[in-house]
Amino acid sequence: MLFVICGGIWAAYPVVFSISLACGIFHSLTTVSLAISTLSTFILVAFKCAGKPTDILYGTHPGVGNGALNNYTFCHYCSKPKSPRTHHCRTCGMCVLDMDHHCPFIGNCVGAGNHKNFIAFLISAVISTIYASAMCVYTLIHILPPLENGAAYASDVAHANSLSVMRVVKNIVLAYIANAIFISVRGLVLVYLFVASVSVAIGLSVLLWQQLSYIYEGKTYLSHLRSQGSEEDGEKSCMNLLTFFGCPYSIERHLPTIRNLRKKHKT
Repeated sequence: MLFVICGGIWAAYPVVFSISLACGIFHSLTTVSLAISTLSTFILVAFKCAGKPTDILYGTHPGVGNGALNNYTFCHYCSKPKSPRTHHCRTCGMCVLDMDHHCPFIGNCVGAGNHKNFIAFLISAVISTIYASAMCVYTLIHILPPLENGAAYASDVAHANSLSVMRVVKNIVLAYIANAIFISVRGLVLVYLFVASVSVAIGLSVLLWQQLSYIYEGKTYLSHLRSQGSEEDGEKSCMNLLTFFGCPYSIERHLPTIRNLRKKHKT
């Protein structure tokens, strides 16, 4: 990660500032903002408590006598009652409320206490990696040698049909590959950073989509695994997303209208 950050600063920003001072300042401020956002959300999700359930001991809780703990199970690791929405993590050595999963990359569980921070971290990281890949392409365009027949290629694209356009685009790609022989060390670093940023962006985007899908279904990853092969199914609703993110009730009032329009469209 340190190599990616230092390599990106060394390879991209001298070229960006050579284009114009305003362009360099704009991209520098954007990079600093995204870096602070990603790092702060990572620190929160990594060091914040994932969600510690209420400590309950048999015989001392007032609800024991009237059957308030009927749905509870007993955690043999913590030696105490465990609520239905609680799971014991052997890695962390504790029970976690609404546990989604244990993430080895952050070294912490994702549960009720830091699930929102985890989603915010994924969103910030996806935006940052997409921006980094775009910056690599933008910088590469300015350091690659210009195409010898660039004007002719542009004219061919403007006046060609769909099949001819594909042929012209292929010729342009081959021309850029031929120019890559003269690429500098800076260009090689940018190509590596582009491939790394795109790969990380794809992986994090898939994880983010999976997380949002489970929240939309009113589940966590662990509850999804438990419900596989059974008839148990959560209620799929946008209300689950709004409740998870703590949106105001003024937004939730419009959901029935949207849901009714969707039903009318299906009928």
